[in-house]
Amino acid sequence: MTLVPPENISGKLRVAVVGVGRFGRFHARHLAQNPNAELVAVVDMDRDTAVAVAREYGCAPLYDHRDLIGKVDAASVVVPASSHFAVAHDLLQAGIDTLVEKPLCEDIGSAERLTILARERGRILQVGHIERFSSCFRALSERVEKPVYFECNRISPWHDRARDADVIFDMMIHDIDMIIGLAKSKVVDVSAVGTQLFSSKLDLANARLIFESGCVANITASRVSHKVERSLRVFQPGSYMVCDFVAHRIFKYSLKGGESQISADSIASEVFDIPREDSLSNEIQEFLTCVRQRKTPTVDGQVGLEAVKIAAELNASVHKYLDRIKRSVID
Repeated sequence: MTLVPPENISGKLRVAVVGVGRFGRFHARHLAQNPNAELVAVVDMDRDTAVAVAREYGCAPLYDHRDLIGKVDAASVVVPASSHFAVAHDLLQAGIDTLVEKPLCEDIGSAERLTILARERGRILQVGHIERFSSCFRALSERVEKPVYFECNRISPWHDRARDADVIFDMMIHDIDMIIGLAKSKVVDVSAVGTQLFSSKLDLANARLIFESGCVANITASRVSHKVERSLRVFQPGSYMVCDFVAHRIFKYSLKGGESQISADSIASEVFDIPREDSLSNEIQEFLTCVRQRKTPTVDGQVGLEAVKIAAELNASVHKYLDRIKRSVID
């Protein structure tokens, strides 16, 4: 793919944010503070919201993303997932490099079309899988060599924003993306179970991924817990690690000596406290760097598409499971 540079590559990149709700405001703040960018506008269908955020960051309020065409080089798309395709498609088609919050799209077909469009237009398409830019994930990835088993938990209390998508696309997709990045192998089989609890969509799910390498991942996501937990356990020959993304800490347990000497005393433990960083700032900085240098992002459209494919397969697996339960009850 040939990446076409923006017209004003020598100056500050002209940027905008489409969708300035709770998380979109964070994008606006980081872009406004970045010395390599000029926040030209924020866009929101709610005029009062657009005006308020624009006033806060000294830029123009707009109410239709198409009004950005010809005015910016790059944009963050932070609208509900159901609108990702429509907004990102218009921006990419107009030659605007685009950072789309996760998931890339709600369905595989739309995600594929965006990926193809970005390639054909020579545009940067980055997907906002923010965990890839966490200092914890970076520290963990430096210690993962030959994983054979992952165990991941992402649970949190209920939030109203959860109504827009089911728990797999809302939460678990972060872990799908992280584990794919760590496993470095093709997913060959998936299965999942789950249920609806507080909403009409899935609120709790447990998934299993099997990789071509033989590695297995077990992932649990819930948005109906009384607490927050974000942990990833990695098992590999001779060692076991626990990454606590909340405490910013990695625990490592490894075998000293050979298998013939194994005992409780032959297992060494280490604790690594990971310095905290602003993951969104890291993500946005990579996006701006890729736009300026015409580099492929860590999480480009193809990587985002792979996460959507796995999430969609897991969703289908859960609904098959729920259908079987319903039929057994009726029978």
